[in-house]
Amino acid sequence: MNKRLSRIIILAVLVFFTVNAANRPKLVILISVDQMRADYLQRFKKEFSGGFKLITEQGTVYRNASLNYAPSETGPGHATISTGCYPWKTGILANDWYDPSTRKDVYCVGDTSAEKVQDEGGGASPRNLEVSALGDWLKQESPHSRVVAVSLKDRAAVLLGGQHPDLVFWYNRKSGDMVTSDYYTGSIPAWVKSFNTLDWVDRNVPAAWTRLRPDDVYENYGPDSVVGERLWNGSSTFPHVFSSDKRKEQILTSPYGDLMTLDFARTILRYERLGQGESVDLLCISLSCTDYIGHAFGPNSQEMADQMFRLDLSIGSFLSDAERLVGHGKILVALSADHGVLPLPEYTVNIDHRTARRIVLQEAINPNIVALDRSLEKKFGTSEHIIQSKAFLNYRAAAQGGIDSVELERQVKEGLMKIDGVADVYFRRELLDVATPERPYLDALRHGYYPPRGEDFLLRFCENCLVTGSTTGTSHGTPYSYDTHVPLVFWGTGVRPATVDRSVYTVDLAPTLAALLGLRSPAGVDGQPLTEMAN
Repeated sequence: MNKRLSRIIILAVLVFFTVNAANRPKLVILISVDQMRADYLQRFKKEFSGGFKLITEQGTVYRNASLNYAPSETGPGHATISTGCYPWKTGILANDWYDPSTRKDVYCVGDTSAEKVQDEGGGASPRNLEVSALGDWLKQESPHSRVVAVSLKDRAAVLLGGQHPDLVFWYNRKSGDMVTSDYYTGSIPAWVKSFNTLDWVDRNVPAAWTRLRPDDVYENYGPDSVVGERLWNGSSTFPHVFSSDKRKEQILTSPYGDLMTLDFARTILRYERLGQGESVDLLCISLSCTDYIGHAFGPNSQEMADQMFRLDLSIGSFLSDAERLVGHGKILVALSADHGVLPLPEYTVNIDHRTARRIVLQEAINPNIVALDRSLEKKFGTSEHIIQSKAFLNYRAAAQGGIDSVELERQVKEGLMKIDGVADVYFRRELLDVATPERPYLDALRHGYYPPRGEDFLLRFCENCLVTGSTTGTSHGTPYSYDTHVPLVFWGTGVRPATVDRSVYTVDLAPTLAALLGLRSPAGVDGQPLTEMAN
């Protein structure tokens, strides 16, 4: 970047700060819709009359927002949204990773020192998050500001909340309660106890999940039964009957889990009085059900259509209630997603008539890696595994066989590339060495790679290939656009209606909110304040 362009950008950001300094909200609501693809806003646009309609018509919509990293998973996604940093700095490079020193799997928010609070919750904290988040920046400059995060998933709530929020809550699918850990508080607030005692699930979840609208509306968005969908009580079609003994878990794969989350968020606003004091407060909400529904039925299902119809209304109702409590024109909302999702391969092939594949790990990938490892053991004259668990390499054993690290990687790559479905292999040295020649998705994988926790090599599978351990459902995690193209919308105080087509990234969300609040983002954040929404 030349010096003149750099000065122009800096000036634009300073103007952005100045313009918004006198027009700050009392409450910032950060909403992440887990697994929401960007195309949902356009695909279902004519059906929206609630929250999605409100924020897209009156707010600033970035139509080409993406993650710009992989793996596209929940943990990295929420950490990036809240911190303005890619996983290469947050340390949250996946939902889970393997620690070769302890030979144990590590959960991204797992913390054995975080105890239960009054016999529930526990086991989670932000101890693995290596950088501060928006809530931390806010509290540093405004100590009386309150920061609260909530989600059905512990990792979503914890990572949105940052390192030092006031309260964080997530869902216990066994008890149906909202819980926390003693990292945040030593006692459950009375209003949370009351919410849990009233048993939201039993009071609000009907006998079955049925379509909200007439059947013919859903026919515009695909058939109700598609090969590859997961079964719910033996069927993949509406209605989906809740089992009396499983309903507290089944609501996760239905719109009712998000309704509960938003009802709990309403309770937070009332009892914690967020946005109703002298300081600006931050409420972070991750809505998880789109992810569970997408995994089970895919993005082109009637279930996903119904989820979007209902979520539009429930977000709209929540924002209306929030404005009644805080005041009209006193709220700033940012909405995005942690990742997207791949369509069911069977849908792509049978209905869209395009090429896609389901590749079952334990049948097509793992046995071939085991065979490659055995051939390398024999070739190098060792009884030790060369390709060790979780994509680590035994460089020491190879060296004892006269094979240096570069040659080892060459032979490993040669063997891996012969496995059907493998498109490329990226080694640690390539990810860390800036002199590595450019090739597809190298930068995205670099952004998602945190060396102290990273494996010795990463695999990129073929596009439109679902590599999975299941014969039904779908998933995400790749650097491809279906997993990385997500919504990014700002609405409320200080935001004007606009549609922006340039490429932006989810790392820009936190610095943008910081700019709108007149806060300074820490040095070293990867994101940049977006200025198009400034009034």
